Amino acid sequence: MSLKSLEFTLRNLGTLLVRHLDQLSEPEPSKLLELSTLYRRIGIGHLLAHHDVREFAENLFSSAETYLMLLRMQEPGAEGPRSLLARSRGVPLLDALCLGAWDLARDIDGAMPATWWSDVEEEEAFLFFKLLPALIDGKVDPGAARKLAALLEAEGTARLRAVDAVLRADERAFEDSLRTLTDDWRIAIEQDRETRPVDPYHDHTEAQVFIEGAALVRLARLRGLKAQGRCDFIPASILRDLTQVLPSPSVG
Repeated sequence: MSLKSLEFTLRNLGTLLVRHLDQLSEPEPSKLLELSTLYRRIGIGHLLAHHDVREFAENLFSSAETYLMLLRMQEPGAEGPRSLLARSRGVPLLDALCLGAWDLARDIDGAMPATWWSDVEEEEAFLFFKLLPALIDGKVDPGAARKLAALLEAEGTARLRAVDAVLRADERAFEDSLRTLTDDWRIAIEQDRETRPVDPYHDHTEAQVFIEGAALVRLARLRGLKAQGRCDFIPASILRDLTQVLPSPSVG
């Protein structure tokens, strides 16, 4: 992908971002999710085009904050639009974890649905998004730990094996799981390119950087694992200490 293509993508994404911000007088869940996605794509675009880690961090932070705003808009006890708000739809949580924005990640976790919505998400995906923020402090709910063990025995997905490896501080198992997870992610993107029209904004940005993998590596390092320094689709620059470039939280 050429720099010219990236610059064109960034200009278009910037135009879309301004348009979405102009519509925030009456924010809707779907619009806020779209806004979050735009922030993420713009951040990744700046990273790829200009190696600009600050823009990357600021935009992913905005993505996560926008998602937290969305969650806090929901009435207490209300389920809202389940297909949008199910825990496993919470990709912006990965943005916060990727940056090491632990307080923001904890806030998002606390505002996300606490129960599995079986009609809109797989249990494995729900559990993965429930366990990730628990790795920040290394404290996993006993019920979630039992469910993790049961699903590992039944399915053994790379996602859950990676989380389990962090909990057990097993560096070899973590690296094996991360490698499998990255390969699966890459293959899925390649298959989409072959079988359906691609979204160029996604293809030029999110399809180039494995944010989920970066979040897992940062969590693993936080828990004391010496996760490998070079990972496919995870630039080393985004795994450095980003606390100095993270903006201050603005969601009250």
